[in-house]
Amino acid sequence: MKANFVPRVNQLDSIQLDNEIVNILKEQVYSVLRNLPPGLLSRFQPEINLLTSSALWNFSIRKKYATFGQQMLSISYEREQLGTGKLKAHYALTVALGYLKELVQFRLTGVTFLQRMITIVENCLTCLNFINFFRFLRTGRKPSLVDYVLRLDHRSIDGAKRRTIGYSYMTRELIWAGFMELLGFTVPIVNYHALKRRLRNLLKLESGAQEVKKIQLDTGSRCAYCNERVTLPHHMGCGHVFCYYCLQGNLLADSGFQCNVCDFKSGIFEKVVAAG
Repeated sequence: MKANFVPRVNQLDSIQLDNEIVNILKEQVYSVLRNLPPGLLSRFQPEINLLTSSALWNFSIRKKYATFGQQMLSISYEREQLGTGKLKAHYALTVALGYLKELVQFRLTGVTFLQRMITIVENCLTCLNFINFFRFLRTGRKPSLVDYVLRLDHRSIDGAKRRTIGYSYMTRELIWAGFMELLGFTVPIVNYHALKRRLRNLLKLESGAQEVKKIQLDTGSRCAYCNERVTLPHHMGCGHVFCYYCLQGNLLADSGFQCNVCDFKSGIFEKVVAAG
């Protein structure tokens, strides 16, 4: 086995890791900028994505000759193949083109010709990536279209070391998979609405009064459940008004639904008629 041999699965996994790292970093950036005035973040979204992608590219490809996903799997590009010209071309293909695409989609939405051209280019790139994937499966080299265009090869930093998975890791994965299957089977069976109601009654968090009050409906009436302006007002026998969908949805989820304000319980589901 060659010293610089890189298994296909490692090359594909590095691409998946890179995508996950980009998504995680963007989520962190958006969470930091969430408190800015509304509309400001969306207005500069292409520039924010450009800065994020440029930072990732600078600290990975430019400095280490490998993406962060490749570094996690002990893979890198051949340094002799990444000269100054190819570094600029790599940045243009992986970062700058993505910025131009977002710039057209966000700022030039009224230019139909450009929008149509972007759609055509994306479809062509999808087909080329599909063809390149089958070529990669046959040759085991250049998994991405950018690598193929720039003629970049991967090499293993640790030599021809096989990828192994420890038994402890496999055991944890099997236990977790079994637990997820159990949750997937039991969660749909549990009626959380009825469970919450019974727990509330057990702890007596709300009063259990069953007094019937006169229903009052005016232009300022709000739904007792969603606290929004009532839509298609209905009631369940107590003095509180519900939206049709709020009351009907709760009754469908839990046949023993009680008013979340006065804890009233009945089988009544009637439309509120305003006094003429």
